[in-house]
Amino acid sequence: MSKITHILIISSWYPTNEQPFLGNFVQRQAELLAREYKITVLNTVADDSLKKISVEKTQNGNLCEITVRHPKGKSILRKRREQVAAFANGMNLIDHVNLIIGHVALPKSWQFIEAKKRFNCPLFYIEHGSYFRAEKRNDFNFIEKYLLKQLKKRADEIIAVSDFLKKDMELIFSNSDIKVIGNHVDEELFSLSPEQKNSTTEFLHISTLDEQTKNPKGIIIACSLLKKEGHSFHLTIVSDEDSTKMQEYAKREDVFDRITFVGPLKWEETVAYYHKADAFILFSYYETFSIVLAESWMTGTPTISTPVGIAFAENKDLGIAVENNNAASLKNAMARITAHSESLDSNVIREFAKKYSSDSILQKWQQLIEKHAQ
Repeated sequence: MSKITHILIISSWYPTNEQPFLGNFVQRQAELLAREYKITVLNTVADDSLKKISVEKTQNGNLCEITVRHPKGKSILRKRREQVAAFANGMNLIDHVNLIIGHVALPKSWQFIEAKKRFNCPLFYIEHGSYFRAEKRNDFNFIEKYLLKQLKKRADEIIAVSDFLKKDMELIFSNSDIKVIGNHVDEELFSLSPEQKNSTTEFLHISTLDEQTKNPKGIIIACSLLKKEGHSFHLTIVSDEDSTKMQEYAKREDVFDRITFVGPLKWEETVAYYHKADAFILFSYYETFSIVLAESWMTGTPTISTPVGIAFAENKDLGIAVENNNAASLKNAMARITAHSESLDSNVIREFAKKYSSDSILQKWQQLIEKHAQ
């Protein structure tokens, strides 16, 4: 096989004007790979306001992003026709590629497979989604099961973003050699936090506040318990989504005076909050990776986390592990931080995080890509 020079990226999640944070980690990975390869991203988007297909194309260095908007369609059959037509329209704008990388199998993995048929080149499938977790994987419908089965047959490489996700994927993709390549963090942007002494212990949480996975109410309950014990602290919650409901919940738990809600923020705007924090809190029920943990570690900020995503087997030098859905466990960990009873070295934390640096993750991708160029 000849040298791989042009990579096509297709993803079930990708940022749009309407949803600028959806799959932004996929976009950042496309930008990372564009340092070494010609990258084309094809994204199809259903749009209720359209009566015909509309194409947007942007070029930034080695990265070309093609967005094909199409009518949504009212019936199942019509929706399918619109999706196929939009995808075909976008494919006609792309010249020959050497490799396809498909992110997030559902619902667009049929596009990964069709692209492989057209270009007759290797297909890498990388998963970020949480639908492989125990309480979800039995909910796959017939079409989803069929798509996953076809993807297993056609993918030349199957990749998970963490060992935690790999473990769950193995139950569906049995007998498959699943590689692990995490998401990356900009090491220069997420610089080491300057040494400082806050008069009040500062905690930080960043998430979508999704109650099904992030457990924001559990964090607020822990804060309420901590306040009742007389601890001095403040929590900043950063979210891309509407936080009104959680603000009201914080008021009901009589802890609104200890919590500040901010957001949405640009990626680079979150750095200052990591720098100010004495510890970052992740209290999720489930995470496939959790980029905020890697960002926190890159700044040398300790974490308090449930054993999910890349914190599945968290090194004790990185922070404190807490029990899933146990607000008292979280409160106790927060109390240890407020009491300054933990001796955690920010330089050690940052050094560990470098496994997720841009150069480290890019090197892993290059090694896997070049293996298929031989």
